[in-house]
Parts: sequence; structure tokens; C-alpha cells
Amino acid sequence: METKEIKIGIVENDENFKNQILTILETTPGIRSVSHWDSAEAYWKDENGKELDILFLDIMLPGMNGVELAGKISERDPNISKIMLSNMNSDELIYSSLKNGAIGYILKAELKDIAEVIDTILQGGAIITPTIAFRVLNHFKAKTNLGSIKLTDKENQILDQMVRGKTINRVAEFLGVSKYTIQHHVKNIYKKLNVHNRAELVRKANDIGLL
Repeated sequence: METKEIKIGIVENDENFKNQILTILETTPGIRSVSHWDSAEAYWKDENGKELDILFLDIMLPGMNGVELAGKISERDPNISKIMLSNMNSDELIYSSLKNGAIGYILKAELKDIAEVIDTILQGGAIITPTIAFRVLNHFKAKTNLGSIKLTDKENQILDQMVRGKTINRVAEFLGVSKYTIQHHVKNIYKKLNVHNRAELVRKANDIGLL
């Protein structure tokens, strides 16, 4: 680890897990101080929280969750490096965390070497544990494959109207064709996107950038 002494913070309401991390951090060279809070609200009200270099954030906190807090910290104290801690490998939580400024997402069960994590962050790197890395790679692989799907101009017109909530009949009226023609195009759209209902259609179209 670098010789610079750093200030570490932990927002974690699981007493056992918090104590495990505190024990490790308090015996790790190069750390000037370690602070901890049991909730996002307690951290946010504490002026000392603004002075940290690195903050470990549990996601599933009572009240305000860790993802929300990460976003608020990014706006108020952008120089604090935020690392999310979680027992969940949900895609939604992963990308929400990264969007809110986190530079690390670690499954608690895979948090092995805290000193190495801190060193990587101090050197300008980011941290994700192997399970999370696998999910991220699969996500982008899926998006790459979906990106090859092409709709015709007419199908894009129909898709645009459908995501606006229009029925088959209303789409037919809008485009000046029969509802049977629209049904034929919709069938092709569903087949190309491999979806079975309108909710799946909207989600898939958004994922591949058609919306």
C-alpha cells in the first residue's frame, strides 16, 4: 500500500460483518483512521464523513439505501472513492451503483484482501469481484448480440407507436393501413426481438437502443 495515510469509512448495519472489516482495517498499514456508521442517514449528518478518502458502503441499509447514498455523496463530495458491499449480485443494483459514482462493487463473500482493494483504488483503479465481473461481461456480450437486430423502417414506425401505448387499431389508423397489416408487422417484430408481450418488447427495444 502507498505510504500516504488515508481515512477510511464504513457504512454497515450488520454488526458481525462490520466488526470483521474494522478488525482488518485497524491493523492495515497506511490507514490513518477508520470511522463507521450504522445507517446512511447517520453518515450523511456527520461532518467527519466529508473528510474520507475511501468509503465502504453496504447496499441494503435501513432507510436510505447505499445506492442512494452513493449518488448523494457523488454530488456533495466527489473526491470520496465509494465501494459497494452487497450479498446481492443483481444487475439492477450493480449498474445503479456504478451510475451513482461507485468505483467498486464487491460481494461480501468474495471480499478477501481489503489491503489490496484499497491499494488498487489509491492507484486509480476500480474493483469488482469475480462473480460481478462475470455478470458485467455477460451483460455487454448480450447487448452486442442484440445490437445486430435490424428492423425495417415500417417496423420501427410501428414499434415507436406501440411503446407509446397505442393499440393495434390505433396504430393502423395512424399509419393509414389495415389492422391485419399491423398485426403482420408486429408478429415479425416480436419474432426478431424474441419477445412475447408488450412489456418485454419495450424492455428489449430499450436495451438494444431502438428507443
